[in-house]
Amino acid sequence: AACPDIYSFPAPLSAKKPYIMLSRTSETLENAIGGSLDIYEESWQIDVIAGLDSTAEAIKELVITRLNCADRVEMGAYSVYSCSLTGCSHSSMLEMTGGEDSDIRKTLEFQIRRSRTATPTT
Repeated sequence: AACPDIYSFPAPLSAKKPYIMLSRTSETLENAIGGSLDIYEESWQIDVIAGLDSTAEAIKELVITRLNCADRVEMGAYSVYSCSLTGCSHSSMLEMTGGEDSDIRKTLEFQIRRSRTATPTT
């Protein structure tokens, strides 16, 4: 499945299905004796919205494949030390748009440990 449009939560009303919404639910700076480390621990919620369950499921699997990592990787400008799926739920909702269209929502929760500062570019 191709990656759909991605929005910060909430997505605009003009968003066309399928799409993804991202929201950071928590952020903690890791501390050590004598000060803080250069590591944030973050929780993110990722909502996949689609018209068909099969589409939502394919996008959900794509997100899991792309985000699960156990070793240090570069994601954008940050070093990511670990990223793991911590929860997953499924729901459907009705949307009134001149008729009733069923939307499928798959919610993923990820725990991410990343560098606090952007990695310098050369």
